[in-house]
Amino acid sequence: MRSARPTEVKASALEPRRNDTASDLFPDTLPPVTPACWPNEGTRAAAALEALIAGPQNQCDYQPGWRLAAYVQSLEYDGWCIRSRLFKHPRCARPIAEYTLDRQDPATAAALAKRKQAGGITPELAAWLAVVAGPAAAAGAVLLRAAGWL
Repeated sequence: MRSARPTEVKASALEPRRNDTASDLFPDTLPPVTPACWPNEGTRAAAALEALIAGPQNQCDYQPGWRLAAYVQSLEYDGWCIRSRLFKHPRCARPIAEYTLDRQDPATAAALAKRKQAGGITPELAAWLAVVAGPAAAAGAVLLRAAGWL
């Protein structure tokens, strides 16, 4: 009876593979990213999302509710990418989770960009509109009075 072959494994390549290529050769052909769904206003999930947008959150310091993990779970179901890590909080006996919104995730970034486009005026634009809108409104009122509509 012959002995079994040696079990030594030899690498077929002499150098390790370099992973410095682009992730996709044709990024224009990829399907569009579906943004994460925003929770309904006034819900606990909406409050948790606003808190996560402001910065990292943990259950011990989170004031709006006592079930932060459940709210984070519902946000993840809606497409938000939330990272968690365990850390030792001074007021807790065991390590607890700290949640952070992953702004690099395509769905999360698309939802935040869509919300930024959909509403809100930057302070610079608001000041400029106040300067321009005041005289324009007065001129419009004069024209409406002249036309007899006011």
